[in-house]
Amino acid sequence: MAVYNYSKYKIRIDSDSQKTQGLQVGDVVRRQYAERNQSIYTLMVVVETGIDAIDGKESPYFIGALLDGVEPKSGELLDFVRITSLTNNDRSGAMYLTASDSDAPYMDIIDGMATERSLCYPTMAGGTIDIPNKAKYAVYGNAATEYRSEDSEANRIVRITGSSPYGIKQTLEESVAHPERLLVSFKARASQNAVAAISFGYTNGEKIDAEDTISLSTEWEYKLWVLTVEYPKQYNRSLTLDLTNAGEWCEVADLNVIRLSSVAVFTDATKARVGKVSGVIDPVFGVLEGYGAYFQNLYATRNVNIAGTLTAGDENGFGATFYVGKIHKNVLLDSLSCGFAGANDVTASSPVGIGKCVRLTGDSYIHAQSADWRKERIGSYYCFSIWIYAEEVGAVRFYQDEHLIGDIVIDQAERWLRHKVSFPVRKSDAPNMSLGISSEMPLIVTAPQLEAGKQPTPYQATDGTLNYTEEYGAWFNRGGVGGTMQNPLLRFNDDGSISSRDGSFVINQDGTGHFASGRFKWSKDTIELRDVTIRWEDLDEEAQEQLKPRSVSLTGGTTFHYANALTGECEPQSISIIATEYNFEPETRRWEYLAADGAWRDANNNSSLFELAANYHGWEGRDVLTLRYTATLNGKEFTATHTIFKLYDGEPSYTVYVESKNGTTFRNGIVSTTLVARFIEVAKRLPLLFQRATSFGEEQARIPPRMRFGTRQTTTARSWRLPKRMCGIKQSSIVK
Repeated sequence: MAVYNYSKYKIRIDSDSQKTQGLQVGDVVRRQYAERNQSIYTLMVVVETGIDAIDGKESPYFIGALLDGVEPKSGELLDFVRITSLTNNDRSGAMYLTASDSDAPYMDIIDGMATERSLCYPTMAGGTIDIPNKAKYAVYGNAATEYRSEDSEANRIVRITGSSPYGIKQTLEESVAHPERLLVSFKARASQNAVAAISFGYTNGEKIDAEDTISLSTEWEYKLWVLTVEYPKQYNRSLTLDLTNAGEWCEVADLNVIRLSSVAVFTDATKARVGKVSGVIDPVFGVLEGYGAYFQNLYATRNVNIAGTLTAGDENGFGATFYVGKIHKNVLLDSLSCGFAGANDVTASSPVGIGKCVRLTGDSYIHAQSADWRKERIGSYYCFSIWIYAEEVGAVRFYQDEHLIGDIVIDQAERWLRHKVSFPVRKSDAPNMSLGISSEMPLIVTAPQLEAGKQPTPYQATDGTLNYTEEYGAWFNRGGVGGTMQNPLLRFNDDGSISSRDGSFVINQDGTGHFASGRFKWSKDTIELRDVTIRWEDLDEEAQEQLKPRSVSLTGGTTFHYANALTGECEPQSISIIATEYNFEPETRRWEYLAADGAWRDANNNSSLFELAANYHGWEGRDVLTLRYTATLNGKEFTATHTIFKLYDGEPSYTVYVESKNGTTFRNGIVSTTLVARFIEVAKRLPLLFQRATSFGEEQARIPPRMRFGTRQTTTARSWRLPKRMCGIKQSSIVK
């Protein structure tokens, strides 16, 4: 069987050195130094401590189980330091200073090696056998259990009381495989001295990787059992400790199952580093390079000065919800939609806190940039990074257009990890620059980023619109402004909208929004008011001026009276027509006359007064002339018309002119106006005709509000029942 029989070494402190022994059982200790011809490295677990008496002097010692490296010898430096503890969480941290390791020099603060990466670390009772749960003791058999957090000699204690066969069966949450080496560390005591069977293998019992026996006594004893995994990782594994021979009761404490590699290599346990940070792997930043400082927690008072980029995420270091730095960093056009071709949207939450997650089931690509952008940057190095969640381990390849730019191996399944590949931009004939992912296994991806350089920086979201600038700025999409942090006056919501505390004011992500709980809504092109009252006195003078109705009117005479058509003498000789603007001062003025061909022609007058002579050229041999006045303000035109007649003494010397009081142009089909008939009296028969013409409406005709007009409709004598023999009536036009 694959039980690893480790060697034990007693390391004693010189009785004359005045040093004390600070190690405890369960401590993982290490020595490392360089000689002229070799480097010395030893990794051991302390299984016993004590004090020897030599020549009447005390000499503290510890006995260590050799797990890795070279065996210690007399005459060598035996300065071992604790790097973590398998049993005591309060002794899990250490400071590591090196000038000989690769990527040295640096100083590391390491912690949590034996707990964060433990395969089994129960902190309570209540587990179920064959159900993976690293945090609970799982007891089988007809036995009662009692859990205590600590006593004077142990922690995390489960007491098992029973008379029938009973024991502990801990099923691992993570898979293990050959040839991994595992450490099983615990303390135990029983109601009587006994021998207990211990084994590790498939949960279903088909295969056993290792089995052995351990001795139990009535006092707390530390046990370290080391084994090598024999079989592949297809099935769940369980650790079984048969305590039937322990008597009426047995207690197990400080149980910890962990890989040897987890305590031998502590890169993932680095909480802080000062010096050369190359080799540090962070879930957000990836693999770090160069010199600097790396912290998982940073507290600072007084002055904090930052030149560059500041990004804040959630409590796990994920997220990109707060950003202060260079505005133009992520050059990928639209990272929020994660628009890989053929991808399917999934409901998973993005580890960066913003944007879509999509599932890739085959080779796929995303439109990254334009062909012109690629052409201008050929040979420049860029870094492509993306968050990937893989359901199984395997290889992934990355492409820029048709060029392979890198490949990675995903060795941790069912976990969000950020992966990156750096590459020089290459020439391609593709119409756009694309970035592709090829994998034989399904992947869930989110938050792609393409940036200049060879290392990824914290994620910066893009939405299809990029700002090509070298300036710096700030951005955040969580929390709010004013009020309190948990109840801000202005909220930044999860859906990307901004709202007031009570919801009366909202700006949506697409730019639409509303005030007063929806009574005032707006979009890019429209404003909608519902149940809104605005008092005139509440408006300032400028607003009042803007809201006042603007119009123009024309006043003046309308008739040139001729004794006959032959003499050419008339009264008056000219008519003054005055233009009046209401509530505005025009920028320009213009007079026009309606020519015989139906076109408006310039009358060569830009003032508010028009002197019309009886022999004005615009008559063009007609007896009716219409003038139009136009005033312009801020590009808007205001117009009015005025019609003048030539009347002659004789039989047909009367005229009826019908005017509309609300104008002659109406919109939307429904109109309401009053038509007024103007009568020019010449003949004596006029009073009789007037009575006949107005007998239906007392000189006025009211158009019903629901009356609809066509594109151009003429009011005729027949339609208003005026006498047909009134052939001198001038007809007005009403235009829809």
